[in-house]
Amino acid sequence: MAAKKPDEGGTSGGGKGKAIIFLVVGLVVGAVVVFGVSKVIFGKSAGEKKEDKTLPEHTIELDEFVVNLADGSHYAKVTIALGLEKPLGEGGKLEPKILAPVRDTVIAVLSSKSMNELVSGEGKEKLKKDLKEKLNELLGKEIVKEVYFTSLTLQ
Repeated sequence: MAAKKPDEGGTSGGGKGKAIIFLVVGLVVGAVVVFGVSKVIFGKSAGEKKEDKTLPEHTIELDEFVVNLADGSHYAKVTIALGLEKPLGEGGKLEPKILAPVRDTVIAVLSSKSMNELVSGEGKEKLKKDLKEKLNELLGKEIVKEVYFTSLTLQ
């Protein structure tokens, strides 16, 4: 028996149809994979991103602090800048009536920490959070938006 030959000038429809289906399915699967990988690599899309942090309007740098830490055998030498919602003085300086209580609060919070607490990145972030909370308690409002370390030495 002889093999069946395609019609003259025609082609067998089954082979091309299957190839087109595989091509379309391959493109769809590829697009889904590319989309998924891009979400993993680049994170959320622009519409899904949460609000970017804005920098505080006013920043005041405090003088250097040298404080014995709670463990008794270590000290911290720190310079801090405060990101404020509104100015608390003129010329980038705190008003004298506010300066002493602010410095006292910073010293109290710093000296309550041990070396082990401050060595890690998490410890430094916790210190910033504690300073922000205590300073806002002192000032009576949410005036301090950020606490920045401009210099930090632990020994």
